[in-house]
Amino acid sequence: MKDYVIYYTNLKNIVNLEKKDPKKALKRVTTEFEALFWYEILKGLDKTIIKSGLFPETLEVKIYRDYFYQEVAEIISGKPRGLGDFLYKQLLNSAYFKKISNNSDNK
Repeated sequence: MKDYVIYYTNLKNIVNLEKKDPKKALKRVTTEFEALFWYEILKGLDKTIIKSGLFPETLEVKIYRDYFYQEVAEIISGKPRGLGDFLYKQLLNSAYFKKISNNSDNK
């Protein structure tokens, strides 16, 4: 289960991966972005539900629902033809990424 807070170590791992294999790092970042995107959508949709009061909103229920949305977002993300795949293809063809790829190939 992933917490969608950017930790320094995770960012450092992506930077190290980017030095070794820029395409793999880009794929990982776009997949993580897509998961975060879906997670935020699910949280927003949850706020639109009218609460009846039949089941109390305890801390445990909120934590469970948050973890559930994280897992659903993780499952949805990374699929072909998804947002992450689209971003990956667009960024792969950008001039900046081509410059980075050429620099890593020359090393």
